[in-house]
Parts: sequence; structure tokens; C-alpha cells
Amino acid sequence: MLDHPARYGAALRKRRRIRRLPPEPPFEDAFAFTVEQIGITQKPDEIRWLFALVRELRPRVVLEIGLDEGGTFFLWSRAAPADARLIAIDTRPPGRLGRWSPFQLVVHGFASRDQRVDLLMSADSHERATISRIEQLTAGRPLDFLFIDGDHSYEGVRQDFAMYSPLVRPGGIVAFHDVAQETTPDTEGTARFWREFSAEHTTEERVAGGEPGFGIGVYRVPA
Repeated sequence: MLDHPARYGAALRKRRRIRRLPPEPPFEDAFAFTVEQIGITQKPDEIRWLFALVRELRPRVVLEIGLDEGGTFFLWSRAAPADARLIAIDTRPPGRLGRWSPFQLVVHGFASRDQRVDLLMSADSHERATISRIEQLTAGRPLDFLFIDGDHSYEGVRQDFAMYSPLVRPGGIVAFHDVAQETTPDTEGTARFWREFSAEHTTEERVAGGEPGFGIGVYRVPA
């Protein structure tokens, strides 16, 4: 803490600003705060569409693979009900102070009302120990919403879906980022997986034109 007093102080101030926000703001307000205070790479039109689907779903158990800056994870906290359990997996190091490191301090502050946030940092989603930890955290409760935005290689996306989609309840949602078929080198794997997956399953997608990469795909687990 003493090594980084400025960063720690900034994190505390940001956490207080988050705590003052309404628990279920309109998308435009939540997205604007995310852009200004947290950081997000998704296109507004695409993530607005997914946010509306998640809010309609009212997920009580959420898992995000690939936390990045935390922007989408913050949006799920504002789309989920008061008692939601929100879990994220990321390869980012946990920080010297663990849960009390500046980044984790802010993200844990996303929880509003009776929500609970759990972060698995410096974690590989493809390891058995990671999915075992998820199963412990959920205590057997199924996932309502799974957002896959971590390892963008073909095998990485395929493995994330194969490992974690069985945890999603019937009627729940699995969403993928970077499914657009006009790709960048970083999104080719996800685009290929989505192309093959969509050919065999009923899916929905929202791709805003004009730029390679991006795009959000949604698969609803059959009821």
C-alpha cells in the first residue's frame, strides 16, 4: 500500500464514485460511466444490445472469462438483480495486496445492494483447478449468464465453451465477443469458432459495421 499511495488513493475515490451510482441505471448512463471511469473496448451499439438481453434475463449467477479493464463486468453488475453472484476469471496478476490491490479494490466495489463479486486473478480458465474453484463458488447453482472474452485463439474459445457452457442453466445465455467475420489477427480464432458453431446451432448476433473485429454472438441454452 505504501509503495503506491497515489494509485491506492485513486482506487478508493473511484470505488466511492461507483458506490454512489444508482443500482440499475439506464444503459446510456452506465456505459458513459464505464467509458469515463473504468475502460471498455466494446462498441456501444453491440454492447447495448447484449446489456438489454442480460437485464431481461435477470441473472443471479454471472461468469465472465476475460476481465480486461472491467468495463463489461461493471455493466453486468448493473443489469443483474440485487442478490446476484458475479464471478470473473482473468490472467492479470492479483497485485501485491491481493484483494486490497487498487484494481481489485475497484472491481469488488462494483457489487451493489446484496450482490457479491469474486475474482479469480492470475488464473487460466482452461485449468481444471479453475473450473473446480468456480463450482465451489457457485455451490452447485447453475450459471444464468456466461460471457466469453478471454483467450481468442480458436482452441481457447472452443475449450472455454466446452468447459463452462455445461454450467449454464437451460434458458441461460452464453455470449461471445469478437465474432465478426471481418477479422483482425487477434480475432480470427473467435470468428472461426463462431462461424462453425453458428452453422450447427441457433444463435443471434449483433455486428456494427465499419471496423474489423468486434461483434457479439449469443447462444441461448435450450430449455
